[in-house]
Amino acid sequence: MKMFLLAAVLAGFSAGALARDHAYDIKPGLRAVVTIDGAAEQRVSARVGKGAPQALARLDDETVDVFETPDIDHDGYRDLVIGQSGGAGQVHARLFLYRPQERRFQEIVHPAPDASPCHRFVNPVFDARRAAFTTGCRYGADRNGTEDYALRADGTARPLRWTTQALFDLEDTAFDLTYGFHEDGAVADIAIDGDGWPLDGDGTVPFDRLDLYDAPDVQALSARAAKAGDRLDIIALRPHWLQVRLAGADADAPAKWVRYADLLIDKHRYAPPQRPPASGLALSVFGHLGTTLYEAAGRFTLHVSNLGPGSVRLQSPRVWLLFIDSQDRRTLQPLYQRPAVTLAAPAEKDAAAPPRPAYGDSAARPAPPATAPHVAQWADDPVLWRQDDRGDFGYRVSAGNGQYVPFFPDLAPGRYRLVVVLTDPAAATGPVYSNAIEVDLPFPKRQ
Repeated sequence: MKMFLLAAVLAGFSAGALARDHAYDIKPGLRAVVTIDGAAEQRVSARVGKGAPQALARLDDETVDVFETPDIDHDGYRDLVIGQSGGAGQVHARLFLYRPQERRFQEIVHPAPDASPCHRFVNPVFDARRAAFTTGCRYGADRNGTEDYALRADGTARPLRWTTQALFDLEDTAFDLTYGFHEDGAVADIAIDGDGWPLDGDGTVPFDRLDLYDAPDVQALSARAAKAGDRLDIIALRPHWLQVRLAGADADAPAKWVRYADLLIDKHRYAPPQRPPASGLALSVFGHLGTTLYEAAGRFTLHVSNLGPGSVRLQSPRVWLLFIDSQDRRTLQPLYQRPAVTLAAPAEKDAAAPPRPAYGDSAARPAPPATAPHVAQWADDPVLWRQDDRGDFGYRVSAGNGQYVPFFPDLAPGRYRLVVVLTDPAAATGPVYSNAIEVDLPFPKRQ
């Protein structure tokens, strides 16, 4: 790829100047004059030959410091690119094709500014052989994106490929995303890659049963579920959700939604244990949720204990909540990560009498935080009816460092069994489940 650059940095022009003219030859004998007028709001217009001025764009007060005239569509006429860098390396560009039949410019409008990685054309580079271009942006050390486009005959941009990153529930690092597109510009699939991606490879469902939803809403459970061996194409992402279609299905086949947590934890394999564990890890959750004994909507208290025989290192422990309703419908909610911890092997007296969780709403409040080296107290916090950064209210619990996280998904009113789930990607074992307690939703909304 090669960019045809006529004139680049116009640092000598003040944004406060009343008007700045930039002339160039669209082709020999056909001259265009581009005028940038105004200060707080800059107006861009162009006049071709002796024709009338054509309004092209309105821009903010950042200096227009990029002016390029490549032949974007390779029709023999030089087109127009204007851009604002803000003095940095990210040029936010506006692209205009010259249409000789109309003797006017036509803007190449970004086809999906809200959804794309860069949200606009950033740092465009034009293909030297065909009507195509790529853009690229960087918004941090680990956040960047690229966008590849081809031009249609009508001058619109058809997306070919986007790349970016996304961080999913409770993950430490972002996954790499590559978007592919249909001819009409609709997303065909999103390939996701990275260590620990649960649908790695060909998108095969990892569990015997995977719940599908008709909408990204835990109350919109579909009558259909995916099964082990089914292959899924991912076509959209939302917080906590992936929109999918069965691989090979028609583009107009109904899409479904999958909850990301359901790809990590086989919630349908959970069954209440017949007896408390005698070794390994034990999670203990206490039944003070929704009661009036303590602050707000009750208190969330959680211990993890090592029952032996050896010490256990939790490198990246993650805590999830599993809600089970009276119809055995199961919903997973990401809660938070906990700091890495090494739980020592229990002393002989502790191993002989491992801690037992308290069950039910009538349970006494647990003792103060345990200090034994084989036990970690992970939570002893009120559940608050609290606003988030967007001003939305919900039940939230402290995650530490002044941060609060949602405690419940948007569940229907009713009685639920609540089980806490512990996972650790660095551990070779599967999820660890706590005892179950019962909660009645909704809780009183006390602030």
